[in-house]
Amino acid sequence: MGNEHVYSDIEICLKYLPAETTEQALKDHFSQAGEIEGMPSLMRNPSTGKCKGMGWINFKKPEGSTNALSMDGCRFMGRNLNITRGRCRAGAVKGTVQAIGTHSPALIEEVLARLVLPNPDGVYIDGTFGRGGHSRGILAKLSKKGSLHAFDMDDAAVAVGRQLEKDDPRFHMHKGMFASMHKVMKEEGIQADGILLDIGISSPQLDGDRGFRPEMEGALDLRFDLTSGVPAHEFLQTVSAEDLEEILVKYGGEDATVAQRIADMVVLQRQIGTIPNRTQEFAEFVRKAKGKEYQAMHPAKLTFQALRIYLNQEFEQLQKGIRAALKTLSVGGKLGIITWKHSECALVIREFHAREVCPAEYPLMTWHRDMAGGDGAGEVPQSTGWYMENVSRPSARELSENSRSRSALLHILTKKRGVLIPDLEEACYPMLKIRRGK
Repeated sequence: MGNEHVYSDIEICLKYLPAETTEQALKDHFSQAGEIEGMPSLMRNPSTGKCKGMGWINFKKPEGSTNALSMDGCRFMGRNLNITRGRCRAGAVKGTVQAIGTHSPALIEEVLARLVLPNPDGVYIDGTFGRGGHSRGILAKLSKKGSLHAFDMDDAAVAVGRQLEKDDPRFHMHKGMFASMHKVMKEEGIQADGILLDIGISSPQLDGDRGFRPEMEGALDLRFDLTSGVPAHEFLQTVSAEDLEEILVKYGGEDATVAQRIADMVVLQRQIGTIPNRTQEFAEFVRKAKGKEYQAMHPAKLTFQALRIYLNQEFEQLQKGIRAALKTLSVGGKLGIITWKHSECALVIREFHAREVCPAEYPLMTWHRDMAGGDGAGEVPQSTGWYMENVSRPSARELSENSRSRSALLHILTKKRGVLIPDLEEACYPMLKIRRGK
């Protein structure tokens, strides 16, 4: 029931709005559908103030919303609009827009309550500093004895962190991937009480000019660290069709047939011309290669996502980061991971299961304790691993203030010492004559 959606009978959601869209122009265009309540709402770029492609309109009567829905696909300022009913999760609130010039850290209250408040004197790590939203929240709850170390590869983010470092002596900024945290902290002789990783990209990066969103004009770059690797448009000049197809499926979740078509058209374009090096031009190229998109999103969204994840090695860094966190935390310390996509959640769960501390009531542990002692099984050695707590989701209040947080999930892993389930299985399965491939 928690994932059930409630659809509004008076609100519509609009996608693919041009950057030059104004509230008045939108109201004038849709007034033919019915009387509009107040002014439309636009999602705007915090840097430029221009429309970011999405907006909402509330009608005074359901008939207006129904009439507007019949206009799906209509032309507006040279664009074909996608029009759907406004919706939210059951018991939550309608989608709203984030204020221009702000960056709201997702699940900040939950992060503070579960990671920081139990020990405000502790040492903490923000592995994904971004523009410092979570870091500032953590610093506000730390005592004078507490300290916070932050990591980021983005030069713009590091510059913000360097200023914060000057303003607050409890804060320490490190340029580097969060997977390097153990090496850095070990050199400084530090063990952490809590670590936060907010996976994905920050609002300023989404709204910037490196091509992270197909709707935003900019260079087709997609790198977090501009001093490392190659930009996306250069990568597309050399990647094979087979490798690109695999990347689109593995990291973007794209349909295999569609991924093949896009990859083949990239290779064809290299032969007859040049690959676009600007985001909107490349997004239009992908749209033509892909054909119809049944989901209510930009046709090139999954391609951009796949290229970004691959070029920045995001999944590999997350895997290394979780393993580095286990080494960096003191026993009893907590790792908080904010994920945004199913693929990220799946990776977190795989890493957790690989070093899951066996609960006392686990059936195999009960069998080993009660039955195996007399069969020469002996004691299973203990090690350090993870205990997983319940996931936190955005509150209705947060969703009303920051619609981008709607997909965020906060996973909490606690470092514990005990018997790991994989070690217990290795000890018990031969006696039970159970075989499992590695």
